[in-house]
Amino acid sequence: MSSSDASDGIGQSVNARFRFVRTIDVRFRDLDALGHVNHVVYLSYVEQVRTEYFRDVLLLQVPADLTWVIARVWCDYLLPVGFGDRVEAGWRISRLGGASADYEFELGCAGKMVARGGGVLVNSDARAARSAPIPDAWRTRIAEYEGIERRTPRSAG
Repeated sequence: MSSSDASDGIGQSVNARFRFVRTIDVRFRDLDALGHVNHVVYLSYVEQVRTEYFRDVLLLQVPADLTWVIARVWCDYLLPVGFGDRVEAGWRISRLGGASADYEFELGCAGKMVARGGGVLVNSDARAARSAPIPDAWRTRIAEYEGIERRTPRSAG
């Protein structure tokens, strides 16, 4: 996978609400027996752009400073992607809680959305094997970058 410096809304296949966008080249090894990108590989593309977000927006040292764990993930697969395609991956945090954050992603190719989804991340203290509050410095960077509240209550329902 290769990443370009396509951030700050440059992506043409991803909704403009995603400021953080990276381009990933589809490799032969990403394909399934039908010649399409395998469904689990879509999530590896999301993992790649999420890790780059933590490095570039939160200024974390990867992997040493990564303390986030995935508590939930979901993905709607809309269109197949094949060998040689370039996937634009947009990723954003949409809600900040005390120790958790909701995130969203979109994957696009050739001007069309091919997948979308989201989930919940939890900041963790690995030594104590439990959640940990999101540090204020991270919270400030995320809120300013995404234009969201420093702490957002979960919607009812």
